[in-house]
Amino acid sequence: MPELPEVETVRLQLLNKVVGKKIKKVVVYRLRTVAEDFSFATRLKNKTIKGINRIGKLLIFTFSENSDLFLLAHLKMTGQFFYIDKKGQVVGGGHGNKDNENIIFPHKHSRVAFRFADEGILYFNDMRLFGYLKIANKSEMELAKSRFGPEPIHPEFDTKWFITTLLQKKTAVKVALLNQQFVAGLGNIYVDETLWLAKVLPTRKCNTLTKKEAAAIATASKEIMNESIKVGGTTFQHFIDTNGNKGNFSKFLKVFGKQGTPCPRCKTIIQKTRVAGRGTHFCPKCQK
Repeated sequence: MPELPEVETVRLQLLNKVVGKKIKKVVVYRLRTVAEDFSFATRLKNKTIKGINRIGKLLIFTFSENSDLFLLAHLKMTGQFFYIDKKGQVVGGGHGNKDNENIIFPHKHSRVAFRFADEGILYFNDMRLFGYLKIANKSEMELAKSRFGPEPIHPEFDTKWFITTLLQKKTAVKVALLNQQFVAGLGNIYVDETLWLAKVLPTRKCNTLTKKEAAAIATASKEIMNESIKVGGTTFQHFIDTNGNKGNFSKFLKVFGKQGTPCPRCKTIIQKTRVAGRGTHFCPKCQK
């Protein structure tokens, strides 16, 4: 599923495509996607998209006409946004089928369409129906945000707090980092890459870590996610950004999906296990 770097890539590129555009009409093809909200289309009609924010993997759309109106969007496993300009050119973002470029819209997986006054259209597609679009007021939006911890890439991320809190946990370090209420945005891929860079085994109990190791994890998580954002995320399950380009970070992965190959740091064979039900990759020699 898309992780923070992929969602941030989609957010940044949607900013250039839909911000400032007025929604002329909303078509809901699947009510489940909008939380069975029968008023969804009418509440967003004639609203102008002011901005798109993000916390963790949750996108938050704001509107010029109403400061108490927000659209929450989560891609989950297979959600994707496709933007079609007034010339009919299709570009997309998210996870989907390998033949995205051949899709005729509305597609069988199209769940919602936003038709803009300038004749552009933004489609939300979701093959597995886990993604959602939800209208919220400010208090509901703040409640949704409160479910996410701080992001390691945030300029004001409190490393001291992170170290102290991490060392108090009794779970495996990978389990702690996957908990979005503790720190937001780290998913399976980037946790494995972070722990490889920090030289810490995913199965280590948090309360056995040293302060130096915890600090290394904080630094590594920031570095890994920022580098991935620079190249548009990681391409798995045919992730493409809103310009139709695949993410390039898969070229830089050190351990994720590399089981059976030599560790790029010490040449020991990378192994794979399961932690919290997730496929987990590590070097048995240079990760302690």
